[in-house]
Amino acid sequence: MPGETEQAFLARIRSALAGRPRRTELPADVEVARVVSRNGDLVGLFIERATQAGMKVHRVADQAAMVGKIGELAGVQNAASALVPVEGVPSREAVVAELQRRGVRLLDPDDRDAAFQADIGVTGVERAVAETASLSLVSGGGRRRLASLAVPCHIAVVLASQIVADLIDWAGCRPSEMPANEVLVSSHSKTADIEMVLVPGIHGPGTLHVVLVG
Repeated sequence: MPGETEQAFLARIRSALAGRPRRTELPADVEVARVVSRNGDLVGLFIERATQAGMKVHRVADQAAMVGKIGELAGVQNAASALVPVEGVPSREAVVAELQRRGVRLLDPDDRDAAFQADIGVTGVERAVAETASLSLVSGGGRRRLASLAVPCHIAVVLASQIVADLIDWAGCRPSEMPANEVLVSSHSKTADIEMVLVPGIHGPGTLHVVLVG
């Protein structure tokens, strides 16, 4: 209200909230909420759902093959520059060496403008969710969220062991200390706001490659 003091404003909110019904207790058995079995083929389901969502999934046997695939994808994208954060990327040193061998310039992850100049960004993930084909990406320390959000092409490395069934399991894996930032990415950026025409890359990467290891 005009002229209302901060104390009066907060007191009015507390009074309104006091009449709220008690919070509904969640069931002790969360299995009743599951759609995806934890014992099923989570890797296969993730690949299926991710492909349906528009991600380009490349499955490789091991991290050596992963390094080669990232180099190959850089070539497909005609990438002249790349942003590879110093933390979170499996076999990072080998990835950097492969990109440099192919003539790709590595930008400084500490440069705030680098993500807006790089042709590709390479990151690892914390978790991948099979049911929703979501990638959990965190920032803080040596990780850089713009490496997955600001580049035109994002290459995400997912280890098969990082795939969980659903958001229940994802939440159950949360660390005691929360990261500086966490996002769940469930495909490349796209919108159909204008005349219902689907346009990729409006609010982030227009291409999302997932290199699935194992």
